[in-house]
Amino acid sequence: MFTGILPQFVAILLFVGLALAVLSPETIRRMIGEETGFTGMLLTSLIGAITLIPVMIAFPIVAELLKNGAGLTQMAVFVSALTTVGIITIPVEVKYLGRKTAILRNVLAFLFSFTIAYLMGVFLK
Repeated sequence: MFTGILPQFVAILLFVGLALAVLSPETIRRMIGEETGFTGMLLTSLIGAITLIPVMIAFPIVAELLKNGAGLTQMAVFVSALTTVGIITIPVEVKYLGRKTAILRNVLAFLFSFTIAYLMGVFLK
C-alpha cells in the first residue's frame, strides 16, 4: 500500500518543504494563524475541500504548518474538510448516490468541519 502512495507522498512533502522555505513563519501566521479567525478557517477549509491527498500525508504537513505559525482551529478545519468533503470526487458521488445526496452530504460535512475545529480549539487551548 505504501509504495502506491510513495510518489504522491514525496511530491507533496517536496512541495510543502519548498513552501515552508519560501514562506516565513510570519507569512504563515498572517495567512492561516490563530489571529486570522474565521477568514483563515474559511481559506484552509476550502483548500482541504478541494485537495485530494491521503490523510496520512496531511498529518506531517499540518504538523509542520503548526510549528511555523498556523493556527490550531485553522488546521483542524483543514484536516476535517480534507477527510470529509470531496469537491473533486463529487462527480463519482453523484453517479452512485444521486445529485441531491452528494451535494447534501458535502455541504453538511463542510459545515460540520467548522464545528469540529471550534470544539478542538475550545478543548485544546
